[in-house]
Amino acid sequence: MRQTFMSLFSLFLSCFILLLGIGLINVLLPVRMNLDGLSTESIGIVLSLYYVGLLIGALYSTSLIKRAGHIRMFAGCVSLGAVSILICSLYSEAMLWGAMRIVMGFCIACAFTAMESWLSDSSSKETRGQILAIYNAVVLAGLFGGQFFINVANPQDNMLFVIAGILMCIAIIPVVLSRHFGPVVEEFSSMSLRLLYKRSPLGVVSCFISGILYSAVFSLLPVFAKAFDITGFQLSLYMGAAIFGAFILQFPVGFLSDRFDRRTVLLVLLLISASAGIAVTILAPLGITWAVFLATAITCGIIACTYPLSITEALDKLRQSEIVAAMSSMILAFALGGVLGPYSASLVMDKFGGDALFYFLAFIQLLLACFVVFRMTVRQALPIEEQEQFVMQGSVISSAVELDPRTEYHESQYRPCAEVETTLMVAETDPALAVALSLAVAKVNAERGIEVAEALAILPNINVLNMFQAMSDILPEHIAELTLALVTVKPELSSEIAKLTPSTES
Repeated sequence: MRQTFMSLFSLFLSCFILLLGIGLINVLLPVRMNLDGLSTESIGIVLSLYYVGLLIGALYSTSLIKRAGHIRMFAGCVSLGAVSILICSLYSEAMLWGAMRIVMGFCIACAFTAMESWLSDSSSKETRGQILAIYNAVVLAGLFGGQFFINVANPQDNMLFVIAGILMCIAIIPVVLSRHFGPVVEEFSSMSLRLLYKRSPLGVVSCFISGILYSAVFSLLPVFAKAFDITGFQLSLYMGAAIFGAFILQFPVGFLSDRFDRRTVLLVLLLISASAGIAVTILAPLGITWAVFLATAITCGIIACTYPLSITEALDKLRQSEIVAAMSSMILAFALGGVLGPYSASLVMDKFGGDALFYFLAFIQLLLACFVVFRMTVRQALPIEEQEQFVMQGSVISSAVELDPRTEYHESQYRPCAEVETTLMVAETDPALAVALSLAVAKVNAERGIEVAEALAILPNINVLNMFQAMSDILPEHIAELTLALVTVKPELSSEIAKLTPSTES
């Protein structure tokens, strides 16, 4: 496990720095829009559009990563996300910020898909649970730490946007400089929402509602805090308390959900969360700060736990071979709820005041509690020993589906051979020697030589055309396989490669 962690250290470091930037921008945007005099409704629309981007990214990230590869997709999306943040610093315009939030959501979804599939490929059946735990801790630590950067400068200045952009750019460096190459992306079939709803109505509805709750509270909490003069460093502590609650409560919630009827646990938690949220609204005008922080941590922690509880409830009704297919539909249900959450909550806050946020959340939670009671009357509880294990979710930005210990483990279809790894290391300092090594490998084993050449072709410092010409002289009977391999990774060179093939010249 230690060796696996060290090999993934650069990826974890990039993840942590990226989340620092996301944590900062998540608290900065609502604060800045509030200071600029935008209405609560406008703030809600802008923040909701982030989840539109997440939804689009979740649908198309896999195909984009297959086209460009993990490292290039991660670097490209994170840099584009940084650009969207910096553009927000140029003009304080709601429509522009909304468009940039869509871009930001799309980029973050793609970046997380790249990281999580890479982690899954690097794990084994024995280590993926531990890797998931480390990953969740890194995500939450980054989000928690990012809140405190808002104290570095005045939110009305542009410096905080620049800092968030710098953090996201720095996040690219550890992954790009890593010696490891991303895995091959595998396609997974998906289960329709309609079919999943037939199998687990409560799981789907609860995922959708948890999207509304999570996006509303973590997007608009700074607006609520401003209404009660919770600003500056105190705002960082307040947001940090909410994130800490989201982390720490998953341990007792997981313990209870694995030992009692999960629906009963969910029902009780919803009632506790609604009560705590109402208590926040009552205590905030009284200025009892510690009680407000504690009640907020409880209700936000339970809201964050609703999503993994919903997933586990749905998985209780599925076969293990169906879990990966169902996960994508549950993410879709959550994202749809995320689109509605901030905007619908902002309408309520715009009409009834900033303190209406927790009343809105309590109302939605009570509606879900009523549905839980209804499902308990029409379906018997699953025996405790047959329930799936609760798995902590450090982020609902994206779900680490393949890392989930409840899914069936499949060995990756592709692992770089020793010759590929050695040649790639040599290519970092001496590209010519690396090409010579690929030719030497091809003389001994044609298929292995083509595999090495394909890996080298991705690197920017390799002359692909010269390598192709030299290797075609060694492997005249394997020209078709060699051409296909190089054109696949370098399609822009397809015409030049075609001109060099012996069949074209003859």
